[in-house]
Amino acid sequence: MKIIFQKNKFIESDYINKFSLDNKDSGAIFSFIGKVRPKNQNNNILSIDIELYEKMAQVQIKKIINKLMKKYLIDDYLVIHRYGKVKPGENIVLIVVASQHRKESFRFGEELMDWLKVKATFWKKENFANGSEWVNQKETDREFIDFSL
Repeated sequence: MKIIFQKNKFIESDYINKFSLDNKDSGAIFSFIGKVRPKNQNNNILSIDIELYEKMAQVQIKKIINKLMKKYLIDDYLVIHRYGKVKPGENIVLIVVASQHRKESFRFGEELMDWLKVKATFWKKENFANGSEWVNQKETDREFIDFSL
């Protein structure tokens, strides 16, 4: 059970394969990979800058994971989130969840990702050829989150 913040690129298959081997007794492995899109509306994205307060983010994510673990029976999890400059097509986040049954791992992973998108202390700035802009939460992201978590 790990939460990793890193500047460097990561190859998701390396982590997923190792996680799967480490959890060979689990019946399901869920994985989600979040990437930088090449466009935001009509603007080409050159890169995004992701900032975080690592200690606070670590505490927040552990807290939500502990709540989700009371709700869903999972065997293991891995969360990797990048910070710094990330380019289009590169991975930002990887969530991998092991459980005995698929629904538990799907729901745990989905709720964790929704929470990360809306509540975690990450700040993203999109950089374009003609300037930059801080990313605001989308109402559609807020619709799906259980704010009691």
